[in-house]
Amino acid sequence: MKVLVVAAHPDDEILGVGGALIKHHCQGDDIYVCMVTKAYEPEWSKKYIKTKKDEASKVDRLLGIKKRYYCDFPTVKLNTIPHGEFNRKIAEIINETCPDVIYTHFKNDVNLDHRIIFNAVMVGARPGNRQIGIICFETPSSTEWSNVPFHPNHYVDIKEHLDKKVKAFSLYKSEVKAYPHPRSEKGIRIWANKRGVEVCREYAEAFIIIRSYW
Repeated sequence: MKVLVVAAHPDDEILGVGGALIKHHCQGDDIYVCMVTKAYEPEWSKKYIKTKKDEASKVDRLLGIKKRYYCDFPTVKLNTIPHGEFNRKIAEIINETCPDVIYTHFKNDVNLDHRIIFNAVMVGARPGNRQIGIICFETPSSTEWSNVPFHPNHYVDIKEHLDKKVKAFSLYKSEVKAYPHPRSEKGIRIWANKRGVEVCREYAEAFIIIRSYW
């Protein structure tokens, strides 16, 4: 199976789907990550921008990600990109990777970049010659802070993979917050426990299946 994650910012792929990605890797699936946005000067320093890519490379090695794509669109400015240009770029990566399933952001996240990416994925993965499953993940401090609830219909048991997920997230050092922030290491464990007990498991990740094929 080929798996593609289309995410806005470095660390979203770990927070939302890190445990499932580890599980995919364990069963021999090919994993690709499309990182849609990047930080830019002068809002962020050159050192910060370089550090982000270095951290992402470490995450890729730890999780067994086959290739990471960078679209290099400006973070928090996706609404300034022409609609057609943005959709074409996302579609190009979908066409190159030929995924069986795409994980991407929830359409009602509080973060506007996330919502724009969801729409582009829906356009790029329209039914046609290929059948591509689409699954939305939740992003702590974006999904639950929206006024539209995230109602999962798909759960992945990550009990065996939670420690590695937390380790991968910790590689994004500038993104690790102090507890009780949801993007803290303890917060990630608590959230995984919450999603787990919803389906009588110890730890899980929760998703919404938009489209699935058999």
